[in-house]
Amino acid sequence: MRIAFTGTESSGKTTLSRWLANELSDAVYVSEFAREYLEERQLTRANEEDFKQIACIQCERFTQSKESIYQIFDTDIFVLRIWNDEVFQLKLPELEILPSCKMDIHFLCAPDVEWEADALRSAPAQAERERLFEKYKIELRNSQVNFTILSGSLAEKKSLILSSVRNSSF
Repeated sequence: MRIAFTGTESSGKTTLSRWLANELSDAVYVSEFAREYLEERQLTRANEEDFKQIACIQCERFTQSKESIYQIFDTDIFVLRIWNDEVFQLKLPELEILPSCKMDIHFLCAPDVEWEADALRSAPAQAERERLFEKYKIELRNSQVNFTILSGSLAEKKSLILSSVRNSSF
């Protein structure tokens, strides 16, 4: 089962994806390449060339076959698509939703946690986070993918995640 966490920055994607990978037996965690790429190069923002490389490598990670029951992704194609739409407006084949990049379920993290500043984050305003959250909902619906919105307390989110995964028919 391929499970991805998506949503605005500082909405809990990494926290929840790491937790789920540890919670499930026979699970592999697949990290967000953008953060690794930017931190390794000591960059705080990506330019177009950086974004192209990030999209290419992240999409390779989406398609790599893993020998495990669960593949837990810290990000998904929608993060890349919305980032591109907001900043670059590039036409990249990597941003197409290909069968090899499809997930069985996407967890859309609501921006209902306190925003945590770090050098790679740029949208602390709650109104901006809400605007982007709505954009994610529209993009997920328009793409007709299976997604669940995660909101509420951390305990409520974890409970919903486990229930969704265990009740899934994938």
